[in-house]
Amino acid sequence: MTISTSLTNDQITTLAPAAGSVEPINGVSSRYSFVPTLTAVDLLRDAGWLPIHAEQSAVRKAERDGYQRHLIRFAKNGLSFSGERVDLVLFNSHDRGCAFKLIASVWRQVCGNGLMVASEFANFSHKHIGFSPDAFLHSAGEIASAAGTIADRVDEMKIIEMTPDERGVFAQAAHGLIYDEPEQAPVQSSQLLRERRYDDKGNDLWTTFNVIQENVMRGGLKGLSRGSNGRLRRTTTRPVKALDRNIKLNQALWFLTEKMAELKQDGSCHTALSA
Repeated sequence: MTISTSLTNDQITTLAPAAGSVEPINGVSSRYSFVPTLTAVDLLRDAGWLPIHAEQSAVRKAERDGYQRHLIRFAKNGLSFSGERVDLVLFNSHDRGCAFKLIASVWRQVCGNGLMVASEFANFSHKHIGFSPDAFLHSAGEIASAAGTIADRVDEMKIIEMTPDERGVFAQAAHGLIYDEPEQAPVQSSQLLRERRYDDKGNDLWTTFNVIQENVMRGGLKGLSRGSNGRLRRTTTRPVKALDRNIKLNQALWFLTEKMAELKQDGSCHTALSA
């Protein structure tokens, strides 16, 4: 997958106006060091990372509009493998909400989904105070260097076959990540295993992970919820739009999948699942 087109800075700020902020939100301390997101974008672009997607979170308070959390996805030529690609996700805000975060992500060609890696070697944080362009670019280079390791882990997941019981327990664990009170959830854990396309009919761990992740992130599952009057009503799950929750759930699912792979590979999965 060759990256032939990318976003300009003007296009980025059209999609995510907060990324174009030229000053921080009012009320920051004198110690706050403002680093424009577009400065980070230019650094990454010069290093071969091309911005291909941008979005920002909605805000409840008008004074935060233009400074809120925003996300930009970057791709780099030479990091594709077997229908997937290792991307870099930049996460930031100008409302004192977070530092710069650089996160490795696996982008699937078949569905356009981006799955964020939870492993320590694929996640970096850089504070605005004392921001170092060299250290920032070093982290981006570490993500590029980790692409081979990430590809190997994905390939391992693809050859791990799961029994129906294992897939059910995996879905139940994912269901518990989404809903604080699973018994009150509008959908059952088994619904997370419903594939959306023919290519996702396999029982391997990678396919199972992707099916669950897409159902969680994109919503659209039919279910029942209890209204304020106590009566059940039909409902449809909504896509995850809040960027911080998107990242948190994505990485939690990746962590869960890696742990399942470890259990399967050392032969202790049946014991662990039965406990």
